[in-house]
Amino acid sequence: MRITPIIILVCSRFAKALTTNSILNVPRPSQRRFIVTQPSFSNGRISVRSNSFNNSDRENGTASIHDYISLLRPITTLQAVGGFLVGRLVILRHHRIPGDPPTFFRDVPSLVLASLSIYLSYGAGMAMNDCADASVDMQHNKKQHRSIASGRISTRDGWIFCFVLSCLSLIVAKLATPSGGTRFLLWNTLNLVLMASYAFGMQKLFLIKNFICGWLAVSPLVGASFLGATDVLDNAVIAELYQLAAIGFPLQVSREILKDIEDVDVDRNEKQTLPLVIGEKLCQRIAYGLVALINVALTVLPHYWRMFASSPPVYAISVAMGVPMCIKASTLALIPGQKLLKKSIFVLLAGMIGGLLLQS
Repeated sequence: MRITPIIILVCSRFAKALTTNSILNVPRPSQRRFIVTQPSFSNGRISVRSNSFNNSDRENGTASIHDYISLLRPITTLQAVGGFLVGRLVILRHHRIPGDPPTFFRDVPSLVLASLSIYLSYGAGMAMNDCADASVDMQHNKKQHRSIASGRISTRDGWIFCFVLSCLSLIVAKLATPSGGTRFLLWNTLNLVLMASYAFGMQKLFLIKNFICGWLAVSPLVGASFLGATDVLDNAVIAELYQLAAIGFPLQVSREILKDIEDVDVDRNEKQTLPLVIGEKLCQRIAYGLVALINVALTVLPHYWRMFASSPPVYAISVAMGVPMCIKASTLALIPGQKLLKKSIFVLLAGMIGGLLLQS
């Protein structure tokens, strides 16, 4: 199948929007009705009450560049890139030959392209989820303002955008491995298939969505091991990648549980989530219990300190900042706590990347 003409066509229309400040100029049908939600707060969770009204009462319906970019969750998607960089830097550190220039700087072009490919693919996954959940998001006090749920971008154009992002991601993934290896490209393709499966229904299955999100959080570590066509990982490298996954998987699962608690009202009769099955209070204890275990591991276990040791000790600084943020998040109401937990993840990732770079 020839996809290049489609990519060129859509990209040209996207470029045209840079001068017109709209993309595809899609009006919303006047017959479409939306759900406006009246929020109330209990334990930091949004409760919603629904009333419908015509979209003529809302925004006037053209999509801006910002609307399309927001589909990618540009900040959240950086977590996947950060996980990839941590994994790749761990591998390169073990492959460094004494006396040679730092391996990292030789591999910068490949790392940049691979990071861009991951950013595009995970951004496509975020956009797929918005397309699939548009009708549910309309009922959510916060999510109803998203680009597709609000109607500024039609579902059809949202899926076209997802397709273009996916194709560009695969093209860049191939460019990231000029030595001819296909493992990184195959990994990227399988990740996209999993994200599409999640959007098309797997997210509605009990616990499956949590495990998929946990896997996608640590999957960039697998991608990092596949980037080098000739990489042969010894047991020490594999052990360190497993140790990183042991942090990333439960931390992401805990975040997903908290997000499910936040969405419990709109998910009712739509999805089978953990809070709907065992209750919100117990779920909150489980989520922050996982966070507590991760904090203990990062603080007590010596192999993390050895893995990221550097001068100056940026990892130690990130732990000194990130762990108290996690503890503070567990004492806050649900929504601000979840946001603070997300920030703590970025702090810890920055410390890991910084420590590994200083070792290069």
